[in-house]
Amino acid sequence: MRFALALLCGAAGCASPVGDDAAPEASARQERPLVAEGALRPPHAVDSLLSLVDQTAAVVEGEVTDLRSEYSPRTGPWTVVTLGNVRAHLGDVPGELRLKQVGGLLPDGRQLVVSHVPRFVRGARYVVFLRNTGWSLSPVLDGQAFRVESVGGREVLVGAEGGLVSGLGSAGVRQTAPVFETVDLSGARPALRAGVEVAGLPDALGREAFVSLLQNHLRARGLGVTGVFREEPVATASARSVSVAPASGQVPVPGFTSSQPERDIPPGQP
Repeated sequence: MRFALALLCGAAGCASPVGDDAAPEASARQERPLVAEGALRPPHAVDSLLSLVDQTAAVVEGEVTDLRSEYSPRTGPWTVVTLGNVRAHLGDVPGELRLKQVGGLLPDGRQLVVSHVPRFVRGARYVVFLRNTGWSLSPVLDGQAFRVESVGGREVLVGAEGGLVSGLGSAGVRQTAPVFETVDLSGARPALRAGVEVAGLPDALGREAFVSLLQNHLRARGLGVTGVFREEPVATASARSVSVAPASGQVPVPGFTSSQPERDIPPGQP
């Protein structure tokens, strides 16, 4: 799969999609040098449960307490998602996490959007897989961030495209066809799709059932998560600079710049 970068909204009439302007201390953090490559493991494709676990430093549950845009002329726009009241189901992390992701508000009022980088809902609780590899777009592994929702009195986990988490298999996390709308640029909580009936929703897992199933799978296979989650991106792993031709038969979309997905770009390669 490929991801795309998009600039959305003109300077006139484009509302800020992710909260207030960055505080001075946030701007100072953004100007710090990006993490050097060092001996970081390169990311690779997530196409199985094994490759998912292999690149996971931690599986955490937390509440989105803040969504904020940061910008600097050197590194461009970022959206910083703060997770509070964090509970580590696998791995070891602090009680509060900053997930810095490429994309966000530009000084002229436009929005830089990167596909395959998950959008978060302010105030929602999530189960998130965090990378143990170098990264340049998001520390969230392959979009594996699942929102906790309550539908018809039962708890479900919702994926980035609006599908419900229904299980685990050799290919990774299984999800149903989308039943929720996707999260928009404002970070508002999305509704069920038109025509979807609560009584007709497919079977799905809540957070405790999902985490228990994951832990059982790992124990049965003698697997576990390893490595450390890194808050800062790798300086030399910028996927934004890598252009590719459109896929065969694909019509280019005006305003989008196609690039290689992060998981195909090892740190240190141009």
